[in-house]
Amino acid sequence: GFNRLPSFEPPANQPPGSVPSVFRLPATENDIADFMKRFVPYLNGSRDVAEPETLYLWDAAKRAGLTYRNYGEFIATVSEADVAEVNTRKSKSYPDISPNKTAFATKKSLEGNFAPLHRNYDMLTPDAMTVDSYRAAKENKAIDAAIKSDHAEARFRGTSRFGEWQKEFRGYVADLQAGKGDRLPNLSIVRLSNDHTAGLNDGIPTPQFFVAENDYALGRLVEEVSNSPYWKDTAIFVLEDDAQDGPDHVDAHRSPAFVISAYNRKGALVHDFHSTVSLIRTMEICLGLPPMNFLDANAAPIDIFTDQPDFTPYRASLPDVALDNLFPPKKVTAAMRRYMDLTDEQNLEYADMANPRRLNEIIWFSVRGEKSPMPEIARLPAFDLLTNGILAEDEDEDDEREADD
Repeated sequence: GFNRLPSFEPPANQPPGSVPSVFRLPATENDIADFMKRFVPYLNGSRDVAEPETLYLWDAAKRAGLTYRNYGEFIATVSEADVAEVNTRKSKSYPDISPNKTAFATKKSLEGNFAPLHRNYDMLTPDAMTVDSYRAAKENKAIDAAIKSDHAEARFRGTSRFGEWQKEFRGYVADLQAGKGDRLPNLSIVRLSNDHTAGLNDGIPTPQFFVAENDYALGRLVEEVSNSPYWKDTAIFVLEDDAQDGPDHVDAHRSPAFVISAYNRKGALVHDFHSTVSLIRTMEICLGLPPMNFLDANAAPIDIFTDQPDFTPYRASLPDVALDNLFPPKKVTAAMRRYMDLTDEQNLEYADMANPRRLNEIIWFSVRGEKSPMPEIARLPAFDLLTNGILAEDEDEDDEREADD
């Protein structure tokens, strides 16, 4: 479905003010939002030709009378730093922990059902922590690495995706414990996007830090839920939006998936073949939803649950990233410069718009160095059989029949 809005940012690698703004300056957050809304199909009486006929999981929840809330998916946000960026004609820098000034849904069914302070895709905004807050937490265990609006230290007060989700979740818990009712939505969609990484660039964290930061945000979310009254009836499903077409020792189409709950079979590692649709079908069963279409109706649910729960809470661990590997080094080698230049050629403003092969080469170099060549993409034997073996056998049979004729 439609999920990419036009850029309002100043063009990269251009002197400030050298390219005319699309806005009459000074612009407000509403000016920026109104500009983006021109390109949202449903806001302009158009149909989104890319969305599925049966729509999305939250639409299925709505049809069934369930409550739902969205954190960052199909949501447009404008931060305080975004407004300053437009008015100064100077690109904002990492990190952007400024608050959202406005937000709107790009899907009608999400109106009134999304978190307006949760930032959408923006690699400059932390999922949980910044380089500075991580460094401080490593040096002093009493410091919380997560950026939050109510952080004990003023320098780490601000916006992170985990911080905004946590604030809402704790509000639901407080209401429940105060006897004000259960307001937690039946279905929550939470987007933690920084494991996309942003290549190698001056002033932007390394891929290692971005992945560690994303892992930490997920760990803190699980910790929060598992230490709450909601742990007894909550399941968390985790899936990357794509496998990034990267090297894999079995097949480049694989993607890690996790099911987290008190009702998991202890230590279960499922080896059965499953797809994203299998995960959706399992979620539908947990929510009591009927299948949305033929695909999920025929998907096998994941065999992961037991009727013997273990309510032991989880505690997230601070990742271990070398403190000299949080940003690219200031002393740039020829090889590093080559991959930094390659990063400049990629579109990293939006998710999945960079050339996947090139981005993987950059990530591989950043982790393994220039002396370790990136392996070729591996494919399942069945794929090669389908593309080569079976087709070749069919051609041989055709040749034999022609010879017999």
